[in-house]
Amino acid sequence: MIEPNKSPKKPKEPKDLPFEAQIQRLEEIVEILDDGETALDEMLALYEEGMKRSQYCREYLEKAEQKVILIQSKNS
Repeated sequence: MIEPNKSPKKPKEPKDLPFEAQIQRLEEIVEILDDGETALDEMLALYEEGMKRSQYCREYLEKAEQKVILIQSKNS
């Protein structure tokens, strides 16, 4: 848990972390936001970070799906 008035260390940009770490960070963000003990400014920053990571994960999964479709079509 993040202590009031103490900012968490700045997380790495989405492109700098593997997919699994993105999901883990998203889960951490949800926990912090659900806690309700974070200042509004911090909550907004975390929400923005979460949206960026969510978009990154969505794009990553779309690329993975396209790759699977390509592999399946080659093996059909």
